[in-house]
This record gives sequence, structure tokens and C-alpha cells, in this order.
Amino acid sequence: MSVIRDEDGIIKTAHYSLIRQYPLDKLEREVLELLMSKGTLPLSKIWKNFDCHLWELNYVLKRLKERGLVEERDYY
Repeated sequence: MSVIRDEDGIIKTAHYSLIRQYPLDKLEREVLELLMSKGTLPLSKIWKNFDCHLWELNYVLKRLKERGLVEERDYY
């Protein structure tokens, strides 16, 4: 089995082609709503709120970031 990684290094492999996927437009809206209501959250806490693959969440967050709707920060 070959490994498929996106540009951020998220491994997709077999999970990428699974039939059951979260509709990305819906996930984008719901992630934005979550962040607006809860404020700043680490990726792991965002992911726990959705029944989706990590690559889907990563893709949605990247789209929101490119549109200037979210900002990525380091936690220390």
C-alpha cells in the first residue's frame, strides 16, 4: 500500500478514499462556528468535536486560513 501525504505531511493512505467523508463545506461552516463560539482552540480539541478524518479538518482549516477567517498560533 502506498502512502499519500498532503503538503502538510498529513497521511491519507486508505482513509483518503473511504466512502464515508464529512461534507467539506458543512465542516468548514461548523468549524468556523465552533471557533467563533469557543475562541482559540488547539487542533486536537477541534478534531474531537467532529466525526471526520484529520486530513478533512486540516484541509478545511487551510481554506479558512487562506481566506483570512482563522489564524494559526503556536501554543507553549
